Amino acid sequence: MSALAFLPVSVEQSALAAVVGLVSDTHFPQRCRQLPPAIFDVLEEVDLILHAGDVGLLSVLDDLSRIAPVIAVHGNDDTTEAERELPYQLVAPVAGVRLFLWHSHHQDPAAERSSRIGDDMIEKLERTVTAAQRAGAQIAVFGHWHIPLIYRRDGVTVVNPGAIASGNEFMRQLIQSVALLYVMKDRSHHIVHVDLANPRCPFEPGVNVHGGFAAALNRYSASIVTPELAAVVSELRALLTPDELRLVRAIVAQVAHRCWAGELPALDLGNVWEQLEQSGDLPQNLREKLISIFD
Repeated sequence: MSALAFLPVSVEQSALAAVVGLVSDTHFPQRCRQLPPAIFDVLEEVDLILHAGDVGLLSVLDDLSRIAPVIAVHGNDDTTEAERELPYQLVAPVAGVRLFLWHSHHQDPAAERSSRIGDDMIEKLERTVTAAQRAGAQIAVFGHWHIPLIYRRDGVTVVNPGAIASGNEFMRQLIQSVALLYVMKDRSHHIVHVDLANPRCPFEPGVNVHGGFAAALNRYSASIVTPELAAVVSELRALLTPDELRLVRAIVAQVAHRCWAGELPALDLGNVWEQLEQSGDLPQNLREKLISIFD
């Protein structure tokens, strides 16, 4: 199995100019300790890989570069080194077609929080359409949402390949997917999504962009948190500083990996508090905050 195997049957391979593999949200190794083996088969024979952010450690790009050269941007929930070394957005011309790549998050944290209010998916997608038009791009690739989709508007094709890892330590990514972009010699294009758990045939995301953001997200993400812990998570987000919350999430990830692997049914008050209590990484003032919250 390789990228050329997913070329639509109606398309002549002789008309093909380039194949681009699209990947996003690997969050390596915080939420993905190893790339799914199928990714190396599906992306075999691509000419270029675009990574749409939330990379994690840059070494994951080294792994992908064994397949083909990689171009990447950073995301809003990335590692320090990825934010330092990777750009926020870029333009990548391929076979005469200009591609626009970004994660799509707002650089200002307050604006990012505000952007998550509301369920209108079209309004959120239009921001990427506008950014692509400003760059003179025909195709825009973005990540961030963990939702595979294709949206076309005013001469711009917007594509999200989906995600490899979950959106946070309290969720499960239900489908790990990538996308393949076929750029033709006449500058037209075709896009195919592939579910890495079933990599022998194309995958139809089935996202209704008019049906609202929450409905689309629920197709691809599910909570791994009990209702009792969910209330505590809300308090954590409200009362902890961003750095404190980042540290807590890193510790909770150790339990979350056991849920993602099927070793635990869910994150609950007991197993999360046990992990936090045993951690030697908590400053005393943060430990006292957590005791008051969990009590």
